[in-house]
Amino acid sequence: MHGLYLLDIACAVFVLAIILFRAIHRVKNHSDLPFALILYSTLLFDAFHAATEFVMDFYSNLSTLAYCFKIISVIFFSLIASGFAWYTYKSISQTNTISKRHYFFILFPIAWDLIVIILNQMFHICFEVTSNALVYGGLYFLMFFPYIFIMVYMGVMCLLYKSSIYPSLYKTGIGIAISALVYGILQLLTYLISREYISYSTIYFSVSIIFTFIYLQNDRVGIDENSGLYTRKKALEDIDHTPKASVYLVQISKFHKFNSHTGDKILKYIVSYLKEIFTRYTMYRVSSNQIMIISMGNDDVQKINMIIDEFMDNIRIDNESYYINIKIALLYKDSNYNSEHTLYLLETMLNEIENSTKNYIIFDPELEKEFNTRENETKNVMGAMNSGGITPYYQGIYSLDEERIIWCEALARLNVDGNIISPSKFLPILESHKCISKLDREMLVSVLKELKKMKDAGRKINVNGVSINFTADDILNPKFIETIKGLIEENEIDPSMICFEISESVVIDNFDTVKAIMLDLNEFGIHFFLDDFGTGFSNLNAVLNLPFYLIKIDKSLLDAARYNDKNQNILNGIIQAINSIGMKTLIEGVETQDDVELVKRFGVHYIQGFYYNRPGEFDKFCGEE
Repeated sequence: MHGLYLLDIACAVFVLAIILFRAIHRVKNHSDLPFALILYSTLLFDAFHAATEFVMDFYSNLSTLAYCFKIISVIFFSLIASGFAWYTYKSISQTNTISKRHYFFILFPIAWDLIVIILNQMFHICFEVTSNALVYGGLYFLMFFPYIFIMVYMGVMCLLYKSSIYPSLYKTGIGIAISALVYGILQLLTYLISREYISYSTIYFSVSIIFTFIYLQNDRVGIDENSGLYTRKKALEDIDHTPKASVYLVQISKFHKFNSHTGDKILKYIVSYLKEIFTRYTMYRVSSNQIMIISMGNDDVQKINMIIDEFMDNIRIDNESYYINIKIALLYKDSNYNSEHTLYLLETMLNEIENSTKNYIIFDPELEKEFNTRENETKNVMGAMNSGGITPYYQGIYSLDEERIIWCEALARLNVDGNIISPSKFLPILESHKCISKLDREMLVSVLKELKKMKDAGRKINVNGVSINFTADDILNPKFIETIKGLIEENEIDPSMICFEISESVVIDNFDTVKAIMLDLNEFGIHFFLDDFGTGFSNLNAVLNLPFYLIKIDKSLLDAARYNDKNQNILNGIIQAINSIGMKTLIEGVETQDDVELVKRFGVHYIQGFYYNRPGEFDKFCGEE
């Protein structure tokens, strides 16, 4: 049958187009070298196969040349088979510890076809292209045998490692197997009909490359370039498709302290080590400093201990020493956990041990019960928060000079199904959901509405005003000033009735910005209190250079002063320094009459604490008809 060389040339052009595409787009992945071997070997096989057919069609007297071309095409044919074996090995070794004895399967096709060529040279086994179709086809099958062997090898490896390999191998193996079956049937039917042996091998190889190329491209999209691991998206997909497995989440604590170059080296070192101790697994980089491992193996605790021991001391990379802290969470997943819930549990477990001396945590029924309780609490808190459950609780600020309550601090309480919840229970939940700013705004709105309600009802307000706590996120928000002024003007409240309490850390970390905002709102009429002075940096010089109306001294300084004259002198010195520049002072945590007598000696203006906040005494706003 003449003209087959045109088909071979078309296939060669097709393969060349893929090679050029990869070169232009600089495509790289875990199987880049094996696939490159397959591509270039197929291109050369197609070229020499076309040359053979061309010589046979037009220059039958040059049978020796055709024979040489045939020999060369056989060599490249064996390289194609070796390339697929290498591709299989590389794919599996990405996620499994696989013996280097598998290199035998990579070299087998080359060795086999070299032996066939040598035997033909020695015994003249009818290898000439002019041989009858049956003998020619039989010998061609003999040469094709190592490729069939590699297809079987790929199929077996796919079955053994299907649950823990890159999908490109499994899907490529299936695709090539189907195309191999079609190829074999096509060759048989052609021989039975035409009684000529017509080779469609170039078409078959082209189809095989299509399968491989498509799935490698899909893999490349979901692989992290720095680590060579799958991404978070793929991890979630695989968790959903894995009914039972051991799921590890390995976290590199304080990974951000390394620059990107050093971080990449450390990450690759860790990944390399993890691959040594796991056997049947798939590995993912789910965040910048977290690696997830889905494993089908056993001895989970032993593996954890091996990892912890490996990174207990400094590691050396390129003659440099680095200390890294590894934290590990392990969960035995069953069909009841979907991907999002599994990852949530693992990350929650790591948060449990992040600031502790523990290096790992394993999910168990007790921990599950505790997490379920927390989830219910979170659900209730967020539900109450979103449905207007914020309730201000007013605590009095007592003036020692006037001997009466002169200010009130609005403290947040949360009404959950009729139960009043304290900040210690709901603030951590709101912080984790980044809802503190919303809480502060709701508190301000509630206070302004209550002040307006009392004003409209003609009730006399017995205090100078109300103080409300605000965080750094509030104060540093560019729209903060406009929002505050708008709310106060909307409710027609005198700005001097409102005071904002901010912490020392907000001031020190953002001095210039905070000072500008304070001056602006001071001019508008709002006062500022410094909250919890003495618990942070205690930079008295910085504090005294800001326009605070009142400094609230933390109860820890009072606690120390109760039993030590030296501490009393320190506290007295701080109070005198603040009073000397015209600022007011307040001591928090006054609990007894003895506390009152003690702080009076220091010249404090205000006190706040349980002694002037007995249950029920200030749970409503201070006012008269």
